[in-house]
Amino acid sequence: MSTLRLLVAVAVIDATCIAQSAHAQTTGIGAADMKVIAALNDAFGHALTAKDWKAASALYTADGTLYPPGESAVKGRSAIEACLTAFPPVTAFSLRPTKTDGRDDVAYVQGTFSMTLVPKGGAAPEQSSGYFVQVLRRQSNGTWQIAVQMLSLH
Repeated sequence: MSTLRLLVAVAVIDATCIAQSAHAQTTGIGAADMKVIAALNDAFGHALTAKDWKAASALYTADGTLYPPGESAVKGRSAIEACLTAFPPVTAFSLRPTKTDGRDDVAYVQGTFSMTLVPKGGAAPEQSSGYFVQVLRRQSNGTWQIAVQMLSLH
């Protein structure tokens, strides 16, 4: 192969790789989906503080998995609802995402959370904080639901 043909072949390969790389970087979830996911996380916090366990568990896929802090995996909406019902009362809860990304029908969110719990027996409320990671799936109707959520205390 001549030097000229080799240089042309390399240039074509480089251009193809650059085009594929640029395409891969622009296929993430859009701003509208980012807003919907942020609203879902806000709804989760509101449901916890309102003690609306049915609303909180409805944010998960039917086969969703919750990893509560210091507990083993809880799988399925009814089990998640029962787990949340047994949790000490939450008077404040917030998720602070540090990164949200995804492709097509899968997204993930990572960040930190804080919550205020009221221990049994009337003890003073306790502040807790930690990290969270969640994987979300877009449903056939276009909504997003939590497929997996893990909360870990500091």
